[in-house]
Amino acid sequence: MKTCLAAFALCLSAASTAAAAEGVFESWKTACAAQAAPGDCRASTEAAASGATSVRLSVVREPAKDAPARLVVVLVGAERPAPRPRIAVIIDGGPPLRFASGSDLSSGPGPAADTTELRLSDAATRRLLPFLRRGKVLHVTVSGEGGEQVSAALPLPGFAAAAAELDARQGRVARQDALAGLIGAAAPGALSGRRRDVGRDEIPETLRKIMVGRDCPVWDQTETTPSFLAEQSFAADLGTGRTLWAIVCASGSYNVDYVLFVEDPSKAADRFDPLLFAAFVESIGWTGTDTLANVAYDPERRELKAFDKGRSAADCGQVGLWEWVGAAFRMIEYRAKEECDGAGKPESFPIVFRGER
Repeated sequence: MKTCLAAFALCLSAASTAAAAEGVFESWKTACAAQAAPGDCRASTEAAASGATSVRLSVVREPAKDAPARLVVVLVGAERPAPRPRIAVIIDGGPPLRFASGSDLSSGPGPAADTTELRLSDAATRRLLPFLRRGKVLHVTVSGEGGEQVSAALPLPGFAAAAAELDARQGRVARQDALAGLIGAAAPGALSGRRRDVGRDEIPETLRKIMVGRDCPVWDQTETTPSFLAEQSFAADLGTGRTLWAIVCASGSYNVDYVLFVEDPSKAADRFDPLLFAAFVESIGWTGTDTLANVAYDPERRELKAFDKGRSAADCGQVGLWEWVGAAFRMIEYRAKEECDGAGKPESFPIVFRGER
């Protein structure tokens, strides 16, 4: 009798382990290989498609410490195969992000019969991942050279929770390579409350009116579907009651342009001061600008960084670094490289200016 009870308990334990390996987070499902034989973890969202039975988008990560996260698009029951496919992605009516066969993605037979798997490159994955966290619907279109086309509208709510589950399963919580960090959900500043993402409706009305008045594409009121890029804005605590507001104005294929303000609540009027920054281009010299591209703020170091990419390869452009000194941002380093020659990383661009810290 005891043997039977022990066996029954063992079966219950095994069933619980198997069940715990899967989870549902709104529109996302997560699954990890059994702990006894570590394998990959994945989070997936799926929807019915035109030109196929369905399309499934998955974030896949192997258990190795240095394994990158990969985005995979699976076409289920495609009516016609798409040779050398191209992918176009639109999130919440924003500008399209395009990925081509070769440098951006590879394709091949999927894990099951009647499926085709499109695997995005590391660079393409890093580019798209942050948008999944704040978006609501991802419209994906897969096109082939012969005119083949598959399209679907994939729901995105629940992605941040699904990413956190994958991190917990693989022991990456609070590590630098955590998926939550890659999508911008668990940066130290965000965790401490000193930096927070702000949606369109959370931005002060005064700033919303300014952005509309600047004729920023993201804030175009004639658009029936507001751009999801407005949801990528953020605010950060500068200390002494002041707040940094970084509001998205426009976006291209590889640059997102921000307008920055410092809010000083001690002022009765004009409490939002627009910020101006020095910029350098080799063929022109020093100029001024009221927008910065691809902005990041580190509240622990009180540093603001911007990288205006000359092209998607990120082998040219301008990189600026500023430090908040209590009343203003002071430039501490500026790098610029005008020639897009396929060589060099942003941190090795020629130094145009370096100040004392």
